[in-house]
Amino acid sequence: MKKEMESKWSLRKTDATVLVAKSEPFTCEVLGSLLKSEGFDVVGRASQLDDLISKIQTKKPACVITEVGLIGDASRLISALGELKKVPKVVLYVNTHDTQDISKVLEAKFSAYLHAEDQLEELYRCLQSTSRDTTYFSSCFRELIRELGINEADSETLAIIKSLTKRERQVLYYLTKGLTGHEVAEQLNMSYRTLANHKQNITQKFSLDSGRQLLRHGLRIRSFLGDPRA
Repeated sequence: MKKEMESKWSLRKTDATVLVAKSEPFTCEVLGSLLKSEGFDVVGRASQLDDLISKIQTKKPACVITEVGLIGDASRLISALGELKKVPKVVLYVNTHDTQDISKVLEAKFSAYLHAEDQLEELYRCLQSTSRDTTYFSSCFRELIRELGINEADSETLAIIKSLTKRERQVLYYLTKGLTGHEVAEQLNMSYRTLANHKQNITQKFSLDSGRQLLRHGLRIRSFLGDPRA
């Protein structure tokens, strides 16, 4: 069985330096030891976000395995990764059912997304896949986001969402909450004409045929909008 596993999950392991980060030090140590026993070069372990960022900067691993519970909404980690010349592949374990948290980490477009209940074999399969520069979603993770009604937005859609102004995000947000045009205008303290201009701009950015498609499209991507009232 051991030989079968080694053959089945054989990677260019010399290229797969791994940094393991989990919020519980014990499970972090266990996962690191298991990977090491399979021949991976585990260059460090971390159980806090500051330590993880520091070790990414100093150890320069090819791959980072971490979890949502440790990195939060991922903004600090994304910022730290953006400062590196060579960005490691990030394998993320999701251990939350918070729709906004999951949407934010999906928007980050990490290398792989696993569910906390996935077995070690799924991680090996994932590491094999990420070596081919593809985004990997485990079946358990896909089931989770289906249950929560979250869509996997493609990179073009995510870029358009990021291009929306705060006002345009607010308009789209309130439309998906079921408010009429007049109610949205009143909520945002703007004239109906100004609202119509915002709706037209959003429609054009998403290349929709008409403003009548805004509600359906907004509902499809709502989980990626966050709460623009903040």
